[in-house]
Amino acid sequence: MTIIEKNSPYILGIDLGTSNSAVSIYRKGKSEMIRLGKENTLPSVVSFRSEEEVQVGENAKKRVLIDPEHTVSFIKREMGTDWKREFFGKEYRPQDVSAEILSKIKEYVENQQDFDLKGTSKFAVICVPANFDDNKKRATREAAELAGLETIYLLEEPVAAAIAYATEIGRNQTILIYDLGGGTFDVSILKVDTVDESEPAKFTVLAKEGNPNLGGYDFDKILLEMVCRDFKETAQLDLLDLEADQGVSISDLLKAQELVREACEQAKKDLSEVEIVNIEIPNVIKDEYGKVHNIDFELTRGQFEDAINHLVQETMTTVQTALDNSKLEMKDISRIILVGGSTRVPVIKNEIKTFFNKEPFSNIDPDTVVAQGAAIFGANLGVPTDKLDDTNETDADDQPETKIEMNNIVTHHLGIEVRGGRFNQVIEKGLELTEEQPTVSNEKVYTNSEDNMTSMRITVFQTPEFVEYVSDTQCVCIGEFFLNGIPAAAKGTHRIVVKFEVNQQNEVIVTATLQGEEGVSSQITIKRD
Repeated sequence: MTIIEKNSPYILGIDLGTSNSAVSIYRKGKSEMIRLGKENTLPSVVSFRSEEEVQVGENAKKRVLIDPEHTVSFIKREMGTDWKREFFGKEYRPQDVSAEILSKIKEYVENQQDFDLKGTSKFAVICVPANFDDNKKRATREAAELAGLETIYLLEEPVAAAIAYATEIGRNQTILIYDLGGGTFDVSILKVDTVDESEPAKFTVLAKEGNPNLGGYDFDKILLEMVCRDFKETAQLDLLDLEADQGVSISDLLKAQELVREACEQAKKDLSEVEIVNIEIPNVIKDEYGKVHNIDFELTRGQFEDAINHLVQETMTTVQTALDNSKLEMKDISRIILVGGSTRVPVIKNEIKTFFNKEPFSNIDPDTVVAQGAAIFGANLGVPTDKLDDTNETDADDQPETKIEMNNIVTHHLGIEVRGGRFNQVIEKGLELTEEQPTVSNEKVYTNSEDNMTSMRITVFQTPEFVEYVSDTQCVCIGEFFLNGIPAAAKGTHRIVVKFEVNQQNEVIVTATLQGEEGVSSQITIKRD
C-alpha cells in the first residue's frame, strides 16, 4: 500500500528578493530563519550549466564571471514582462527562473535538521514590493506554483516588515517603512494598534508608494559607469560598449563588466564603514594587441554620495508623496523602520534623519525582517480550511498568540481604455478596504462608439499615478474581456454599464452589462493578492 505523506502545517514566509532571498517559519512563539546554506539569505542568481544541471545561489553567483551568458541575476525586475532567454534549447521566462530560486529554498527547508516539518512543505506567504502591478504579482504566483508551492497570500514587503516589528510591541503608533532593497524601493505608512492583548493586532495601511526599478543595483550601476569611464580614458577600451569593434570578444567584455560590478558592490559596502576605498582589479581584460589592463580607482564616500544623490532624493520625494496621500505630517510619524540591505548606506540614514528630524529605527536584521513578518502573518492565516484534511496538525505552542487584523487600501487607479486610447478611471487609488467595509465598488456608463457594433472589448488598466492615456509607461494592462450579443444599432444608442469591485482578498471583479438587457453580460475576475 502506498502511503501519501501529508503536507506540513508550517507556512513558509518567503522574501523573494532582487539580490537575495530568505525564508522563515513561525514556531514556538517566534519566527525562525531557515539557513540557506551557510547564511540566512540566498543570492537570487541562477546559472544554467547544461540541459539537466541548474545551479542556484552562491554557486550560481560565482559563475557570473565564468559564464555570464548562462547566468541570470536580478530576475525580479523582469517579473511580469515579456523577457525570455533560451538555455540549452529550453526557453525561460522570468517566472521560470524565479521558480528555480523558490525550488532551491524549498529544498533547503526540507533538508533542515533543526525540527520536524510534519510533512512536505507546501504552503507559503510570498512577499512582493508594494508597487508591484498585477502582471508581476501573477508571475510571482506562477513561479511558486512551478516550484511546488501554494501561495496562500502575496504580502507586501513593507507590511511584512511592520508585522515583524510591531507584533511584539504593545502600543498605538504610526510607522513609516522605508524599504530599499537590491532592486526595488517602497515606502508604506501604517497605523498599528497592538495595545489590547484581548483584541487582534490591527494593521491599517494609510499609504503605499514606490519605484520597482530603484535599488542598490542602481547604486552599483552608477559606480560601474564611473569606473568604466575612467578606465576608457586610460586604456582606450569601453567595457560597457558591446557593439563597437574594439578588437575584443563580447564574452571578454561581459566578464570584465562583472569583475568591475562585483568590485563596485564591495566598494559600496566598504564605504559604509570607511571614508575612502581603492577599487583595484588586476588583469581586468587583455586588448587586441595582447596588453593586459588593470583597474586602480580611488573613491571617497563623498564622491559616491554625490553620484547617487539624485536617486536618494527620488526616494525622499516618494516619502513625501506617501505622507501627502496619508494626510499626515512628519510629526505624526511615531517611528521610521529601515528595511532592505541598501539602507545600510550612511547617506540614507542621514537623509531620513534630516527629513524627519528623527533617527530611523532598526532592531531587526533588514535582510531578514520581511521573511520574518511573512512567517508571522502566515501562521496567523493558517492552512486554508479546504486543505486541512491534506495537512498534518501542528503543535499547540506553534500557534501565534497575537492575531492580526489587516486593513488595506487600493494601491492603483483602476479603469478601462476608451476611444482615443484614453484612460477612464473607475476606481480611485487609496480607497480603504477594512473589516467593516471589505469591498469597494463603482460603475460607469458608456455607449456603443460605432454603428452596428455587436461586441465591445473591455480592456482593464491600472496605474500608480493618474494618467490621461493608456500608452503612458506607468499604465499597465491587467486584463481584457468582451461583451458580446449587443443588438445592432446606431452609434450612441446603447448604454453599457461597467462595474468595478475590489474585495479584501485584493481581487478586481469587472462586469459589463447592456442596460435593459440582463442576458447581455460578461465578467472578468483579476486576482491581485
